[in-house]
Amino acid sequence: MDLENRLVNIEFRHLRALIAVAEDLNFTRAAERLRTTQPSLSRTIASLEQTLGTVLVRRDRQSVDLTAAGTRFLPYARLALGALQEGVEAVTGPPLVLRICFAGVLAEITGPAVKTFERMQPGIQVDIRRYDDPMARLLEGRCHLAFLLGAPNSPALQTLVLTEEVRMVALPAGHRLARQDTITLRELSHETLVVNVLAGTTSVTLWDESDRPTKSVRVRNIDEWMEAIALGRGIGVTPASTARFYSHPQIEFRALSDAPRVPVVLAWRKGDPHPNIPDFTEAVKASLM
Repeated sequence: MDLENRLVNIEFRHLRALIAVAEDLNFTRAAERLRTTQPSLSRTIASLEQTLGTVLVRRDRQSVDLTAAGTRFLPYARLALGALQEGVEAVTGPPLVLRICFAGVLAEITGPAVKTFERMQPGIQVDIRRYDDPMARLLEGRCHLAFLLGAPNSPALQTLVLTEEVRMVALPAGHRLARQDTITLRELSHETLVVNVLAGTTSVTLWDESDRPTKSVRVRNIDEWMEAIALGRGIGVTPASTARFYSHPQIEFRALSDAPRVPVVLAWRKGDPHPNIPDFTEAVKASLM
């Protein structure tokens, strides 16, 4: 089946079914939420899988889970349903809401930008949402624009670079390098690196291959990152805004002298029809002047 025929045969009931199953990981609960029967829900998922030519949901007597293909398709299903809902609200409901998402450390940029927009566009409702991984939420359609640390590597997004941040080293209190005002990447090559795999801006690829740290500790959010460093399990490298926004009695921040800066960007989905996205980008530019 070619792409055009697949698109013609996919219905919104298919997308709602997949999303419900993905969120509940249980066909009985998902069917109850959709006010249908379990056999009907199973047939809907099977119909979608047949149309796409791949298995999306893996289930046995003990568990239900998405396949790799299902995981890839899920954010697009959410995005399509969200766009339909917004389209209906645009002509039948109250004025559209502009949803902005950001990581906590970017509050100092997000706040002035939103205030400037609300002053320039009175009457437009702005919903501000904080996420550990705002880019993922943007791609899922949960927000219209996102303030991000680091340039996103996604062809689906359009971006505006707002500024750049220097990188800092987060050290456990009493670390031997804390006596220095500045530190180089090479001086960290034998350290264990704490990496935020969900929304961090630094991995071992920051170093030249010959000087890369050989040990790392993986965490999934900023709180786990801070605690791992405070416990002495490793060091961290982060934009300067982290040092301004977070503090811990057992962590010391020092300047990193020779690392590339981290861009701070405003991102939105290409082709998003929300009418206030251009207005918000102009407000962001004005707030930085």
